[in-house]
Amino acid sequence: MKHKGLCFLLILWLFSCASAQAPRQENPPFPQTDRLSSEELSMANELLTFGLEHEAVYTLLGDLKPMSSLGYYLSYPIAKKVSMADGDKHVVQVAVDSVSQALDELSQWHNIVNKLSNEQLEFVLIPYKHTWKEKRNLQILVCNRARFSQALEENESFFGQWGFTANSGPTVVLTTIEFESRNDRYRAYGYLFGYPEHAVDFFVEASIAEEETGEFVKRDFFQIPVSASETGHFTYAIPKGYIPTKIDSSVYREANAIQKSYQNLKKQYLLPNGNLNAIGLLSDYLRQTKAHQ
Repeated sequence: MKHKGLCFLLILWLFSCASAQAPRQENPPFPQTDRLSSEELSMANELLTFGLEHEAVYTLLGDLKPMSSLGYYLSYPIAKKVSMADGDKHVVQVAVDSVSQALDELSQWHNIVNKLSNEQLEFVLIPYKHTWKEKRNLQILVCNRARFSQALEENESFFGQWGFTANSGPTVVLTTIEFESRNDRYRAYGYLFGYPEHAVDFFVEASIAEEETGEFVKRDFFQIPVSASETGHFTYAIPKGYIPTKIDSSVYREANAIQKSYQNLKKQYLLPNGNLNAIGLLSDYLRQTKAHQ
């Protein structure tokens, strides 16, 4: 009996050692997506698919762009009517079917961006400052956290005027910037959308000149292809007749490398119905990226 007791204790000790040495299961990149409803999960996958097919691929699968629009411009009949005064208490008539439906859908989108946000990426839903025909327009953006912080730090002489530093959160920065004056807004978005310094300067200076003279400043555009189109998406304005430099070529080459990587990955995550398992693709990419850091 004594030997059996010692043997049992030895086995128990060995088991505890093995358990202690066993690698822990790493948290998945999107740990909260299992808390989305089936409808919200489908909406999230469509959102990410659209982003990957457009310019958000340069934020999702790389750090070329500190942030990108995910292409979903939402519009709802919830804006204040012209007849209403500043400070009115009852603005949104919740009992109206169209308004109630709008708020329900927005609740889903807020839940989706919150559940998709993780260590590497932050998804935000930001209302535009200006309304249109009593409709409030909103945009969904994705931020590469590390690259976003870097952009704030690189341009601290500009962003510092609001007290923003590399540790400032994207949601605070973006809600502030959207409601700022025109040209500060343009410059901030230029830096955060990842446009080269010369392109940001030109766009802001052209805007100032237009305000002063009333004349539109003619321009050309530097086009960077995305999966959905060769032109019209990741695009920035340049002076008329401008000849691209090494800086522009560098941006183009980096974008091309990310695009090739996406096209290779895309083949592995296409579902039988032709849809893309975008959440699965991004999960595996982020997991591998973290493993190599």
